[in-house]
Parts: sequence; structure tokens; C-alpha cells
Amino acid sequence: MSEEGGQVGRRDFLKLAVTAGVAFVVGAGVGYYAGMTSRPAVTAPKKTEVVIGVIAPMATKQGSVQRNAAELAIREINQAGGILDMPVRLVVGDTKLNPDVATSEFRRLVTVEKADFMTGGFSSGIMLAMMEPMAELKMPFLADASSPAHPAKVHDEYDKYKYWFRITQNNGATFAWDLADMLDMLEEKGYDVSKIYIIRDEHIWTDAVMSFLQPELDKRGITIAKDAKVGRGYTEYEPLLVEAHDMGVQVVVPILAIAGTGDVMVKQWANLKLPILLAGHDLAALDLGFYEATEGAAEGYIFLADGGVVNTAPPTDMCRKFIQNYEEAYGHPPEAHQGYGAYDAVYLFKKVVEMAHDDGVEDPFNPDVVVQYLEKFNPDNPINLTRTIAFYPPGDENKFDHDLVWGDNYVRNWISQWQGGKQYVIRGKIKNAEMIEPPWF
Repeated sequence: MSEEGGQVGRRDFLKLAVTAGVAFVVGAGVGYYAGMTSRPAVTAPKKTEVVIGVIAPMATKQGSVQRNAAELAIREINQAGGILDMPVRLVVGDTKLNPDVATSEFRRLVTVEKADFMTGGFSSGIMLAMMEPMAELKMPFLADASSPAHPAKVHDEYDKYKYWFRITQNNGATFAWDLADMLDMLEEKGYDVSKIYIIRDEHIWTDAVMSFLQPELDKRGITIAKDAKVGRGYTEYEPLLVEAHDMGVQVVVPILAIAGTGDVMVKQWANLKLPILLAGHDLAALDLGFYEATEGAAEGYIFLADGGVVNTAPPTDMCRKFIQNYEEAYGHPPEAHQGYGAYDAVYLFKKVVEMAHDDGVEDPFNPDVVVQYLEKFNPDNPINLTRTIAFYPPGDENKFDHDLVWGDNYVRNWISQWQGGKQYVIRGKIKNAEMIEPPWF
């Protein structure tokens, strides 16, 4: 395993220049990596700075957290001497959740701002659109979005799309594996999971989850009493929950993101006070303000924590220090899990460029070189950042090429629960609390 220690090393058209001389208070005032020693100067005289681009929907917390996290990492790196003794500059693009805007911004960051490397994303459809200029411009892109369609493009047309790697969360299909483990946990605790009631987004992304989940259910002899699909903004959850109860179901499994109304569902669940557990995937539940938004109704709600981090149980020392430094810099913990991916992306780019340089590669910034060195971090050789990062190699049997490796020892969607206004992990390697029942049980 590669260990990183002291040397680890989305507002409209916003451009942030960060240089080594900028004073920024992080942790003890110099950032987690300020003790880094300088490296031999780059020999290519024409390159005087390193440019890193972040592209995301900046009016959302999923976008702003990526900008902030990348800015934090770059400031730390600059305070410690930059990348190969060159200052790092941050440039930012706003996708506005529009594929045409996103592709135009991606091109601007690469061709006008001269980005050496890109990170960011959010929204699988927008990501698919951005993969086209990425391929055309041969731009390494450590990305956020969960659709299985992204690595499948790498798998099917490797030479064209090899510049794409997923950095924030696992492939959305892996939700199935964690949901199955969640049902195992509930069965171990005496709950009847022989039949379940699913409430899921009426969207292609949940079809991918179901294609992986159904075999897991079949292996366990679990039947689906009903597979209810809901649209964006759906709010009539009460009849579904009553129906589940009337069908003799003890566990209702949400698989939600696009609906965006998990708080409404949880309030109706708590108001009904039926003897059913709500346990599944709900993107809204990851929001640190979710408990307050539900006025406490989320107490006992079991959910999957995308992105591999629950802030009460940071999986690595670097993660713990990042949460602390982010809060000191911005006044609150990372507001969305995408922040961990953006922070890791910057440090990972730094790492692979320096590895190539140390190996004597003439141009360590060459896109194909960057891809080659990123691929070195595979299941047998992960790297510890805020999470333990490894990528599935090209040719993966599940078409997970360049996806984050899933598992307890890598990144996974931790089975978590809201308890007393905080998120806790209730199963797995970083478990830090026991499961509780809803208050009315």
C-alpha cells in the first residue's frame, strides 16, 4: 500500500489564482502538508505554473464544496513549495447543470486557462456530455457522478476515454452490494427481510442498481413485494408506506436521489409511526442539515453514505485533518461528500506528476503519462488520502474501468444512521455506533 504522509504529495466563470505567497490559516497556520520538502526544479523552462481546473454547478453545495476543497488543497500545496517547485493556480467553471454550458466551460478551462488537469462534476448526464471534450482534448479528469455508463465508455473505447477516472464515490451499481449487506444486518438483528418494498427514482440510474441488486436478493431468497417508481419532486409517500405495511413488509428500501424529497418521506414515515424500518439509499440524507430539515423525524433513519466518509468516523488521518482544516477555513465541515473527492484529486495529481518526474519522465504533465501513473493505484497498490483510493484496471469484468475500488478496505457506501442529530456508521470496518430503532418502536 502506498502511504502519503508529510510529502503527499463550480460562481460563474470564477477564476481563483493561488500562489505560494498567499497567507491562509489552516490548522496550525501552514496546512497539513506545510512540512513538505522542496523537490528538484523542473528542467523545462517554458512551464512556470501548474493549473488545476474545477468544474461543477456552483449554485449547489455539491459544486461549492468542490471549489472550496480544491482551493484548500492548492493553498496547502503552495505553502509547501508547489508542484515540482512551481506554484499551482486554480481555475473554476460553472456547469449550471446544463450540458451545453458544461462542455463550453470545460473547453474554456483547458484551451483558454490552460488547465493541466481537471476535477469536478455532479449529475451523470452532464458528466457524459463533458467526457466528449475531455476525450477530444486528452485531458485527465478525476470526476464526480455515479452512473455505470461512465466507466463503460472507458471499457468500450479505452484509447478515447481513458483520461476519465471516478474519484468521489463508487459506481452507483455498488449501492446494490451495500443494500444487500444492509438487509443482512437487519436479518441478523431479527427483522423479517424475506420481502421488501422498494421506492425508487423513475430513472435509468436506479435500473442499473436493480440489475445488480436482483441477483443479491435472489441468493438470499428475498422477494420484492412492490417496486414503486417516483418522479422528481414526488411527495405522496404516505400511501406507499401504508401499502407496504398492509402487505406485511417490515423493511421499506428507498433508492432515491433525483426525487429530492427524502425529507418529506421521512417526515411522513415518522408521523405514521408504523412498525416498518426505512433503510436504503437517499442522497438527501447525506446532507448535514437533513436532521434539522426533518425536525428530528430522521431519528433512526438508515441510509448509505456515498463517497466513503461520515464525518464522525473519518477513515484516515488525512481525512480527519481535512475536516478540521476545512471547518477552520470555511466555518463548517465539508457540506457535501464531493469535497473529499476534489481534495483527493488535487493531491493525487500532484503525486502522479512527482512520481513520473522522479522516474525521469521528460514531460510528467503529458496526459498519457498521467493516465499511466494513475493506473498504478490499483487494488494491489492503493494510496491513502482522505480515503483509501484505488482504481479498477482497464478490462474490468463489470465494466468498472477506472472506477473507485469498492470495499471495506477501499471506498464504500457505509451503512449509516441518523442518531441524535448526527450521522454514524453502524456496520463495517469504521463502525462507530450501534444501530438504534425509531423512537416509536
